[in-house]
Amino acid sequence: MSPPTTRETPTARGEALLAGGRPDEAVAAFTAALALRPRDSAAWRGLGKAQLDLGDRDAARSSFARALAIVPYDRYAAHMLASLSGEADAQATGYVSDLFDTYADDFDAHLTGALNYRIPQAIRALLAERAPFASLLDLGCGTGLVGTALSDMVAAMDGVDIAPRMIRKAHERGLYRHLRTGDLLDSLAADPALRGPYDLVTAADVFVYLGPLEAIFAATATILAPHGLLVFSVETAAGDAPVLRSSGRFAHPAAYIARLAIEFGFTLDVAQSHPIRQERDQPIPGALYLLTRN
Repeated sequence: MSPPTTRETPTARGEALLAGGRPDEAVAAFTAALALRPRDSAAWRGLGKAQLDLGDRDAARSSFARALAIVPYDRYAAHMLASLSGEADAQATGYVSDLFDTYADDFDAHLTGALNYRIPQAIRALLAERAPFASLLDLGCGTGLVGTALSDMVAAMDGVDIAPRMIRKAHERGLYRHLRTGDLLDSLAADPALRGPYDLVTAADVFVYLGPLEAIFAATATILAPHGLLVFSVETAAGDAPVLRSSGRFAHPAAYIARLAIEFGFTLDVAQSHPIRQERDQPIPGALYLLTRN
């Protein structure tokens, strides 16, 4: 007797089409799935992602709202809905802390292996001729990959991250003077240990989870010493404002970064194209920036 065959569900087909970069066909697959099961939250989530990839923000917002109504504890749907509605960022919805706490144990191996993540090494190369530094604040320090890359270039390093398990991993490296768990802006405002002044502030693959960057630029300007450096990576996009992607991350156009530099008293010294990581077997276009506080 032959074993039963497994038929691909419309929802699974929609996800495969999304992964293959075919969002228009994915919309049809998710719509078919919802015709069969109107309360399929995964299909509503997938439909929202496909609609967002096609640039239909209003439809995507409605789909994520439907997904969240069915599964109220869906942090991804909550993040997407809040971001599309302009009501909150990823930290406020708990999306980032949950994502990285779940990821913490395998983070380094997966990110640097399967995803070919090399931003800490690129930051090191960017700073090589400017070292040494007396002090560094590593925003969104995670497990400490940036601290490891810069450990021989900086006398004292501090770090802050929203994910407790990531901070525990960073503690294990023994590189940081102060490590704090919490929202970046709240930590910078409330913790005397993070007031600086710092010679260097880094944010590797962090701003992609924040969306608008005005508040973090303002906060960073207050803790950097005069002529201190801000180095960060972003995913890139066209236009002049942050763009939410179906990955749950934001892309930041060059024109937007240039405007923020002027607005918050920085000189933009370096803007360097650099892929961020692999996703769906393709490199994600990105950029490294080096800014000097005036």
